[in-house]
Amino acid sequence: MAEYALYAWGNFIHEAGLDRLEAWLDPQVLRGERAFVHDDVCLSDEGPAEIDASTSLFEAGGARVLGRDLELPPPGGWRVVRMRLVTDDTVAGAEKLVARLDEEGTELDPVDPDAGALPSGEVVAAWEDPHGQWDLALVRLT
Repeated sequence: MAEYALYAWGNFIHEAGLDRLEAWLDPQVLRGERAFVHDDVCLSDEGPAEIDASTSLFEAGGARVLGRDLELPPPGGWRVVRMRLVTDDTVAGAEKLVARLDEEGTELDPVDPDAGALPSGEVVAAWEDPHGQWDLALVRLT
């Protein structure tokens, strides 16, 4: 069975400095033992996003690595660059989350998938908000 992931990134998290919160570096979060949840990291007004930091993409010391492979403390500065949202790893699960965000008032417009947005996998669907703050991509990993 194919595995799918829903990734999010955008100007908002970077401009607000939320991509460098110390909470990202919690060893339990990076190992995937619990989701990263922070009141300020939200895709809608209905509450924080649940993020699997262990499989999210980080930039540290000029390299891109998965959270589970991030050296602590990260060398040469760090930030999260692609957040993997918690889903059931299916297309239906990702689409359900996107639909929920829409119901919660998050404006997401379908866009042409950008194969260069992620380092691996096939981008099968993509969305962006009309204000340029968020991008999402549904990626087939296997």
